[in-house]
Amino acid sequence: MNMNEFVDAFLLPCFWQLNGMLVALYALSEHLELVILIPSLAWLYSLLNHFESKQRKAFLPVFAGTAAFTLAGVLTAPPPVPYLLAGLTGVSSIAVCLEQYRPDETFWASLQGLILYSLVGLGAWLIQTWLMKTTDSLAGAGSEYLSALVAAALWIMPVAQATLLIKNLLAHAPVGSDTQTIIQNARERRS
Repeated sequence: MNMNEFVDAFLLPCFWQLNGMLVALYALSEHLELVILIPSLAWLYSLLNHFESKQRKAFLPVFAGTAAFTLAGVLTAPPPVPYLLAGLTGVSSIAVCLEQYRPDETFWASLQGLILYSLVGLGAWLIQTWLMKTTDSLAGAGSEYLSALVAAALWIMPVAQATLLIKNLLAHAPVGSDTQTIIQNARERRS
């Protein structure tokens, strides 16, 4: 067996495998926001199993709409919305997982924040599309101002929402009663 036959027989399949893995890694790095978003949404969906069946049935359609809006926002909105939306979904999943006092309230707040930021991202996409079509000089001057406002909102909003979720984990409202009464009220609520 000469050297060319050795390369063809043994090393060439390894090169093809390596090339395929490099292409897959490149594709994943190009769509990093989806790599973060899809497992985060799956994790958030799996956390629905921690709720009672009545709550699960109420949350399921809202979660489906949230997932649709979030995917639409990640796929169409301009940067930095896809990355911040994926990060907010991850923070929401972590917050719901860590919440011990009222996970349903945190889940609901997470869904609200994701829907709101998805809609803001989609609105930013519409505004950006509209601004690109505007050729009037007066509208062009106003479009720079509007672009600056939109950019500020796109960065500030998810940070504020993530901060509120973290705050809800660390500080709960006082309940105004002793521990035994709180436990009894929680047990009565479950039955």
